[in-house]
Amino acid sequence: MQVFETAERSDALSVLTPYLIPPGSDKVPNLGDGFILRAIERHLGKFPSGASFSSRCVPSDAQKLVLMRSPGIILAGTNQLNDDFAPWPGMQSDEIRVQPYVFVPMGIGIHGELERNSQMSAATTEILELIHERIRFSSWRCPRTVAYLRRSIPRLAANFLMTGCPTIYDGPLLDSSRFNSGQDIVAVTATERGDFWDRESRTIEFVARKYPRAEKWLVVHQDYSVKRRSWLKGRILRALNKSADALHAYAVRRGFTVHTPRSVDEGLWLYRKADMHFGSRLHAHLTVLSQNKRSYLTKVDERSTGISEHFEFPLCDPARFEDVLDFDFERVRQAALRTFPVMQAFIESIGRSTC
Repeated sequence: MQVFETAERSDALSVLTPYLIPPGSDKVPNLGDGFILRAIERHLGKFPSGASFSSRCVPSDAQKLVLMRSPGIILAGTNQLNDDFAPWPGMQSDEIRVQPYVFVPMGIGIHGELERNSQMSAATTEILELIHERIRFSSWRCPRTVAYLRRSIPRLAANFLMTGCPTIYDGPLLDSSRFNSGQDIVAVTATERGDFWDRESRTIEFVARKYPRAEKWLVVHQDYSVKRRSWLKGRILRALNKSADALHAYAVRRGFTVHTPRSVDEGLWLYRKADMHFGSRLHAHLTVLSQNKRSYLTKVDERSTGISEHFEFPLCDPARFEDVLDFDFERVRQAALRTFPVMQAFIESIGRSTC
């Protein structure tokens, strides 16, 4: 292992985010990962472009030097925590021990598949122990995530803060007193993964029937056509792309406009303009809630269970949306107001003022 000689630390935080896709990867950028990144920047300040790297690959030597000089390397959210978690692929605890990395987990959640969070590996345990030797607190997305951590490393229980996801905390939600009741523009999201057709087509059909006069948008969070235009690996991905296209065509026939944002900021603009949301993308849901607007989230897997329990919003059955349309969203606001001070305490622990 190369041991680097580093200069004095810089003043700028750096970030590792799954939103950035390394060249040559067959992954497709996920708009929701970008929403987490922008929310963290809302709370901590914007990261320099030269200090923002992908968590999906091993950094280059030059990138590692930037990270080592940073006062804090924010590990930016999403459901990355599993039994074999590491800040980047293949990282070993020895590298953290000998290099001056200051990793700061922020808003990370458990993977969501039970077999991926059954028993934390010895390597991941050691990595998390070393990370917490250099920071006071870490930030985690939901009570189920914190329970997994505390069960795995009980001596660090007080260091694991249940902050919720940074995406939900924005002025419109925190400062308002009544949720927006508009329905002129209804946004829908879909998760085109696994056996998705029944769930997502039911959501599209319900919105088309319930809001016939509304402007209806299907907002695409992962544009698989990008990979189709270049190259594909495997028949499964080809079938997935074809099925995603079919779902989009179905939405158009039901009166929707399909929006594929070209940037995170364009995606955020769409959700700020929309009046309400239905669909299966958690970070679309949290973004709409953060804008003091109603959002109804359908369940794909266990990734959203813990955060829904804490913030008290329902996980909806797309065949029974009518049952939840009268849901009292003030429960979500009150849960956010109760939890935001924990996020503030975490932010202050890394030397940043609260938003």
